[in-house]
Amino acid sequence: MKKLLCVGGCFVLAAAAQAGVRAQLRQGGQFYQKQKYGSALNSYNAILKKYPQDARALFNAGDAYYRLNEYTQAQAAYQKAAKTDNPYRQDALYNLGNAYYRAGDKAQAIESYKAAVRANPQDKEAVHNLQLVWQEKQQDKDQQNHNQNQDNSSDNQDPQDGQNQGQAPQSAPPQPDDAGRMDRADAERVLAMAKENEYKRAPGNTAPPAQTVEKDW
Repeated sequence: MKKLLCVGGCFVLAAAAQAGVRAQLRQGGQFYQKQKYGSALNSYNAILKKYPQDARALFNAGDAYYRLNEYTQAQAAYQKAAKTDNPYRQDALYNLGNAYYRAGDKAQAIESYKAAVRANPQDKEAVHNLQLVWQEKQQDKDQQNHNQNQDNSSDNQDPQDGQNQGQAPQSAPPQPDDAGRMDRADAERVLAMAKENEYKRAPGNTAPPAQTVEKDW
């Protein structure tokens, strides 16, 4: 009989603990909706002190850090939320891509968006952001190659050659390196998988918008 009472007592304690977590999540959500992100973060961190692996609190803490422009902390929270199979995993991968992008790390943003698309190929926002950031990264590479070719042409130019003085050096068209080609093939495979799952761009939208799309909890 003691054993049964203990099991019942443990069940009551667990239910009470979950009720407390839900109350703190609601409180954090109310602060978040009022754009009081620091107060929201305090509510989520209070949960994480007791339950460090709580996916809901981790995901919401990531959102609060993100709104506070603390992208490194947001990345850490999203990474933890995405480690286990839970209802927040795909959105955590997506928001992780946003946090990397805002921090200026386009390579890691692309990897996170690809993981989000693999987790849910029908996520149009993840596909959109993957396309956008991958295109930006390719443009960065092209510009870097173009600048390098210009520098090389300037170094090799004969200063005594009057015909060349005052003229812009002619540079060869930029060529993608091996890593670029691998990135292109990998990205195209992911995009093809998304299209096979009936992803369709909005009518009349022939180019991705200039900003990434973001999600809240």
